[in-house]
Amino acid sequence: MKKNDTIYLISNGDFRDTACVGCWPMQDATLKEVKKAFTKLGRKTVVLPKYDAKRKHGFVTKQHEGASIFSQIPADAPVVIVLSCWAYAHHVSGPLQTHRGPKLLAGNFDGTWPGLVALLNHAGTLERLNVKHARIWSEGFTKDPYFMEKLGEWVRTDEIKHDARHLTSADKLKLPAKSRKFGEQVAGDILRERRIMGQLDPGCMGMLNAVMDPAKLGAAGMPIEYLNQSDLLAEMDLVSDQEAQKHLNWLIKKGAWFDWGTDQYTELVHGQVISQMKMYSAAARMVARYGLAAIGIPYQLGLVRCCPASDLVEGMLNNADRPPVRDPESRSVVNAGRPIVHFNEGDLGAGVPQMLMNEIFHRMGMPPETTLHDVRWGREWEGRFLWVFLISGAAPPAHFGGWKNTNVYRQPEMYFPLGGGTCSGVSKPGVITWARAYERFGEFGMDCGTGEVVELPDAEVEERLNKTTPVWPIANVHIPGYGRNEMMATHMSNHIVMGYGDILPEFIATCQNLGIKVRVAGDVRGRFK
Repeated sequence: MKKNDTIYLISNGDFRDTACVGCWPMQDATLKEVKKAFTKLGRKTVVLPKYDAKRKHGFVTKQHEGASIFSQIPADAPVVIVLSCWAYAHHVSGPLQTHRGPKLLAGNFDGTWPGLVALLNHAGTLERLNVKHARIWSEGFTKDPYFMEKLGEWVRTDEIKHDARHLTSADKLKLPAKSRKFGEQVAGDILRERRIMGQLDPGCMGMLNAVMDPAKLGAAGMPIEYLNQSDLLAEMDLVSDQEAQKHLNWLIKKGAWFDWGTDQYTELVHGQVISQMKMYSAAARMVARYGLAAIGIPYQLGLVRCCPASDLVEGMLNNADRPPVRDPESRSVVNAGRPIVHFNEGDLGAGVPQMLMNEIFHRMGMPPETTLHDVRWGREWEGRFLWVFLISGAAPPAHFGGWKNTNVYRQPEMYFPLGGGTCSGVSKPGVITWARAYERFGEFGMDCGTGEVVELPDAEVEERLNKTTPVWPIANVHIPGYGRNEMMATHMSNHIVMGYGDILPEFIATCQNLGIKVRVAGDVRGRFK
C-alpha cells in the first residue's frame, strides 16, 4: 500500500444490541491498541462506524450497515476488520467481496472477549467466498513482537505470510494398507447408499463458512436435505407433555444434575426443559421421516425468539445412551443404541466429519460420540499449549464420562432470553481424532489430526471456565505441533470436531476415497512418512 494511504478500521459486531453494548468497552480498548500499533508504523487510521450514543456502541450489526460503511471508503483503501468479540461475518463479507484494497482481519486472543473465534469465522467465510485477505491476532498488540512484525509486513506488502509447515497434504503420506482398504469400503458404501445431511435454515450467526456447496457434498455421497425451523416448531407441538416428561425423568434417573430455579427470566425452570424434551423428540422424528444421517439445528437466530435453547437437546442426540424416541409412523425406536449425529449451529463443515467419524467409530467398535466445539482460547500449561475447546452446551455426556458427570445450567440470559438448559461437563482425558471440513477458493477440503484431552487440576479448569463461559462444556486439548500460532494461521473455521480414539488413518482414507482433499495438521503427520 502507499505510504499516504489512510487505513480504515471497521468494528464488526453481533446482531444483538445487548451483546454489542456489553462488548463495546473491550472493542474500544482494542481499537485504541490497533490504532497505536499503526501509529508506531507511521500510518494514519480512521475508525468506522462512529460511536453511536443512542445505541451505546459503534458496531456494525447488520449486512446493510456494512454495505453503507464500505460505500464511504475509497475502493482501493486498506481496510482492517477489528474483532474483539463474537461478530457475524456476513455483515462485512459482501462488501469485502468487491472491495479492491488490501484486507486484514485483526483479532484479540482472549477467552472472555473471543475476538479470536470471530477471526476464525471471518477467515473461513472469506475463503469460502474466494476473497483474499490476511489475518493476525494478539494478546499484547504493541507489546507483542510477532504481531508488530506481521502488521508491518502487511503495511509493506499488503500480505502476511504465516509459516504453514504444520500442514501436510495427505497425498504425500503413507497410510497402512489395512486403513486404505477400510476407507475404500466405507466410502464405497457412502457413495452407493448416500448419507443425507439435514440442515435447518443455513447461515446461522453469519457463519457462511458453515454453508457448503450442495453440488460438492452430493458428489461425495452426502446430499443435503434443506429443512425449516418452522417445521421443527410444528413437530414440537405434536409431542405430548407426557412424552417430554418421560425423557426428563430418564435423564434424572441416569444421574444428570439440573440447576433448578424459580425465576424463568434468569434461572432454569421446568417448563423450559419440557420444551427442550419436545424438541429432542421432534428432531429424532424428523431424522426418521427424512432418512437423515445427521441433522443440524441453528438456534441463533430464529429459534431464539420462539423456544428455549437447543443445546441440551443436541447433547442428548449426540449421545448413544439417551432416551428412546419412537417414530410415530413405524413405531420403531429411532437409531436405537446409537447417537443421532447432530452438528451444532447448523455447521455442515462440522456435520460432514461428525457423520464420517461416527460411522468409522461404529464400524471399529469404538465409542461413537462426536461433537463440535468452538476454538475458544488457550494458554500454556506445564510447557504445553492447551486449547480451550468450548461450545454452548451441545457436547455429548459420554465425553464427560456419562450422565452422572453432566450438569444442566440455564443458558446466559443475554444470548438466551427464553432460557433452556446446557449439557455441560468437563471432557475426560484421552486420545482424540479431530477434523473440520471446509470450502476454500472452490476446493472441498478437510483438515484433521489427533490430539489429547488433558486432565487438569480443578483450580485450573475453573479458571479456564471463568475466563470463557462457565456454564458450557469444556475440553482442554493438546495438539502437538498445532498450537496457538499454527491453528490461528490456517484453521478454516471457528469450529473443530472431536471424538475419542485414534481413527486418523481410516478417516483420511475415507475422505480421500470420497474425493475430499485432506490436509493433516500437527506433528502426527510424521507417523505416515
